[in-house]
Order: sequence, then C-alpha cells, then structure tokens
Amino acid sequence: MKGNQQQLPKDFFLYNASTARCKSYVNMREVTERFCLKPGEYVIIPSTFDPHKESEFLLRVFSESRSTSE
Repeated sequence: MKGNQQQLPKDFFLYNASTARCKSYVNMREVTERFCLKPGEYVIIPSTFDPHKESEFLLRVFSESRSTSE
C-alpha cells in the first residue's frame, strides 16, 4: 500500500496481525506510547474512546535513528 491513500479493505485485520498497540485504552486527550519496531511499513490507526464517534487527530511519530519516508 506504499503511497496509496485508499481505504483498507474490510478484511485487512483478518489477515494482518497487530504489531504494536497501547497498553491501556483510556479516555484521555493525549496518549503517549513508545515502541521498538523493525524497519518496514506500518499502518497507524487513531481512534476515539467512544464507538462510532468521529474526531480530528494530531499524530506525531519520532525515530531515534535515521529514517526515510516517501
């Protein structure tokens, strides 16, 4: 899906296991988590605490080593 801005297929999560997730799912304005991931492509999916509720998100991703993005 590199560079592809289409929606994920409905069965995406049936065939792709979660690589990392927050330890606790809490109703807070800010959630911070640290992960050690192997180089590769990842999908980050922000969500609201309440089901079926839409909102805006600010997502910041930091890397300790040099990385490239397209």
